[in-house]
Amino acid sequence: MSARKRPVESMKTDMWVTVNLPSPGIELHDVVRRRMPFTLFQSLAEMWGMAEGILSEHMAISYERLSKAMTAGFFSVWESRRLYGLIVALQACCELFEGDVQAAMSFLQSPLRCFDSKTPLETLVTEEGRSAVIDLIGRLEHGIPT
Repeated sequence: MSARKRPVESMKTDMWVTVNLPSPGIELHDVVRRRMPFTLFQSLAEMWGMAEGILSEHMAISYERLSKAMTAGFFSVWESRRLYGLIVALQACCELFEGDVQAAMSFLQSPLRCFDSKTPLETLVTEEGRSAVIDLIGRLEHGIPT
């Protein structure tokens, strides 16, 4: 596993292109069903300036399972679904901040009252949490009070 990465410099990005995945749709679902490659996870960790172990925590994947995926070169279908959910939430946040990864990360690491003073990143661990973060981002994009 890699050590703590340095924070990403401010940049504009489209995560689907950066991690070399098709945009959401049938093609992407096929990728998830075939199992996502570990290199995609590494690209995502680098893009967000996170250690792989920290990123796996936000997917609720243990160190042992992460090591197994690293050795195999692929995540299981279950883990691929978790990775997909995380990418969807991170992309939504990136879009909220018009592709500025640094601003998106700052938001994701800020404790919020609507999440009982947890950060959106901490909330992403569960499927319900990912839905809540994506819902919050949608509300913010449309100017709906939270």
